[in-house]
Amino acid sequence: MASEKQLLANIENAKKSTGPRTEAGKKRSSLNALRHGLTGQVVILPHEDIAAHKAFTEELIATFEPDNANERQLAYLYADLHWKINRAGAIEDNMFGLGIMEEIAGNLNLEHPEAHNAASNAKTFRNDSMEFSRICMYRQRMINQAEKIHKQLKQVQAERKSNQRWQVDKAIRLMRFHEMQEEAFDPRKNGFDLSIAQLQEHIRRETLDSQAYLAEKVDYNRVMYLKELAKAA
Repeated sequence: MASEKQLLANIENAKKSTGPRTEAGKKRSSLNALRHGLTGQVVILPHEDIAAHKAFTEELIATFEPDNANERQLAYLYADLHWKINRAGAIEDNMFGLGIMEEIAGNLNLEHPEAHNAASNAKTFRNDSMEFSRICMYRQRMINQAEKIHKQLKQVQAERKSNQRWQVDKAIRLMRFHEMQEEAFDPRKNGFDLSIAQLQEHIRRETLDSQAYLAEKVDYNRVMYLKELAKAA
């Protein structure tokens, strides 16, 4: 535990630390906290990175059309991993750029700019080969993780959709049975999180799809289609 003398010294030292003084320095060092809408976790990133991270992850998550918390979590993990994969690639590129800025190929007296950059990249890689290896391993590890999460997410969604189809088919059978009996049918009172309107819309889409398949089967010949439709009726 720090002594009273050490604590006082720390306070005095803190007073001397003014942080970045120029506007450019302040912008470079400015950090912002983001409470992510999906996870509720607070992430600290530079302001520009927060906006880019939010836009990137939300767009990628939306492509999966997650239906519940579990799917949203898996979709977020997948999107966040790809953000980090891209960031690792950017770090690798920036290491080469840093080598050029540091003029590490200057002593080679290369006048051609492309040759100078190529030599700088080669020297940067040679001088920091261990760091490049670490980045490569880090990136590949995240790619593998992303592939596993993607597979898990697709499996979860396939199971959910299969269960939904089974629920809809079962509810439609019961609805039609009640119609045959001339009785009222309430899906929710029978354990289905569905409405009559949703069941009717499902029947409409299925009927339309069957009719389109029949039309394709007769090469969209209207006369033949009507004959086949009459047979099916």
